[in-house]
Amino acid sequence: MHEPKNILITGAAGFIASHVTTKLINKYPSYKIVALDKLDYCSTFRNLKSCSSSPNFKFIKGDIASADIVNHVLIEEKIDTIMHFAAQTHVDNSFGNSMEFTYNNIYGTHVLLEACRVIDCVKRFIHVSTDEVYGETDLEDDIGNHEASQLLPTNPYSATKAGAEMLVMAYHRSYGLPVITTRGNNVYGPNQYPEKLVPKFILLAMKGEKLPIHGDGSNVRSYLHCGDVAEAFDVILHRGEIGQIYNIGTKKERSVLDVAEDICKLFKLNPKDVIEFVQDRPFNDKRYFLDDQKLKQLGWEERIPWEEGLKRTIEWYQKNPDWWGDVSPALNPHPHFSAINLSDEAQWSFQYGYSRLARSYTEVGRSNSGFKFLIYGRTGWIGGLLGKLCDEERIDWEYGRGRLQDRKSLEEDIRRVKPTHVLSAAGVTGRPNVDWCESHKVETIRTNVVGTLTLADVCKEQNLYMMNFATGCIFEYDKEHPLGSGIGFKEEDKPNFIGSFYSKTKAMVISINFFLILFVLYCSITILSLI
Repeated sequence: MHEPKNILITGAAGFIASHVTTKLINKYPSYKIVALDKLDYCSTFRNLKSCSSSPNFKFIKGDIASADIVNHVLIEEKIDTIMHFAAQTHVDNSFGNSMEFTYNNIYGTHVLLEACRVIDCVKRFIHVSTDEVYGETDLEDDIGNHEASQLLPTNPYSATKAGAEMLVMAYHRSYGLPVITTRGNNVYGPNQYPEKLVPKFILLAMKGEKLPIHGDGSNVRSYLHCGDVAEAFDVILHRGEIGQIYNIGTKKERSVLDVAEDICKLFKLNPKDVIEFVQDRPFNDKRYFLDDQKLKQLGWEERIPWEEGLKRTIEWYQKNPDWWGDVSPALNPHPHFSAINLSDEAQWSFQYGYSRLARSYTEVGRSNSGFKFLIYGRTGWIGGLLGKLCDEERIDWEYGRGRLQDRKSLEEDIRRVKPTHVLSAAGVTGRPNVDWCESHKVETIRTNVVGTLTLADVCKEQNLYMMNFATGCIFEYDKEHPLGSGIGFKEEDKPNFIGSFYSKTKAMVISINFFLILFVLYCSITILSLI
């Protein structure tokens, strides 16, 4: 039986995870619970308010996609157990914004796994997946999907969850990471963001509005109350076997139409008057059906009947109608991700080309602050983030068109843009990683050294302020900065890591006295001609 000491719960301010967190806090006062959540649109600290006064509870606002944050938390909090709930989960949103799901669900999970591998402190990693990875179950089947069933996801959301599972499995087999995976049916109960079926219908019924049903309402789902699900995770945490998968499900199924009619009954509404059939999703699985015997063998069982759980849930929403603030966009029959009031944190961390380039041509709302930034590095993540930050601060800006090593094109950019500041986030980091630089030294030194110094010299000549975004990959742990000591390198410290050609080129620029720029440019160009 596993006895954790310090548990990290990702996505802890979300619906299911907040109920699990609350249960563990109250039931096991000797456990330290660290809750990590970026507080996206479907999570709120209010879900954890009852935990905030507990001495064994700590909340950290952060994104699992940030390796720095994850590594720091694992080390600082001495984490020995992870319960990984954090994910984008609403299928409707995944049809319109699938890239966000890939980033959060796959990349975020990968960051966690890699941190666990490197730090090597976690004794149990519970990965929370979904029944949707199995794909659609035939309506005629009377035997549910067991844990060894084939994965056949049918929508972008379930595909990203299946992808994350493959990474979890790979880290278990390749590195021996002690993982357990869960796949659960639909969950309902208090605190749930009303983009999901049950709370959406409850709030619409409270408002006296129509209950929109996708298609003909014949799609079948199995629903578990959040209290039973929290109990299931308690059991899996302590009794689950490493390397195993556990379905968290119920054989008591209901169609979407059944759910709507049950809610109408409790609100004393005539279903014929309030139910409205609307256009279906691009693809809507008819049924998910699980075999839950494996979990029951650990001692878990469903205890809260649907009728009782639904009544409790309605009572909670009636007492807390404004828990989520204005949720009118989420109550639409087909909510769009962009229409929901997202936090900044949900957007800045994944700004690849399609959204970033659109912003770069947007002049709306820019201020007359007197500043104008010329930004290099338009195809990179930092370059995109700089453009977004300028938009948020209403600072006028443009991307540079010239190549850094081409002096004439840089001078043309300055004549065209007339900037007050030049920001350079351009550089070769590798395709897809720094190993690429080892076999492409000419391209790497041309951009990272010659290009950066050429831009610096042009800016000096034009009397322009230039900021160069470099890297921390020029330092490595040493006697004065031992691993885990918390002693970091300072700006004035000399680079000491030369383990990669990429790092050498970045360190070269930082170490150079700008009085020597012209000499270094000459030498660099000479070296290039000889390589």
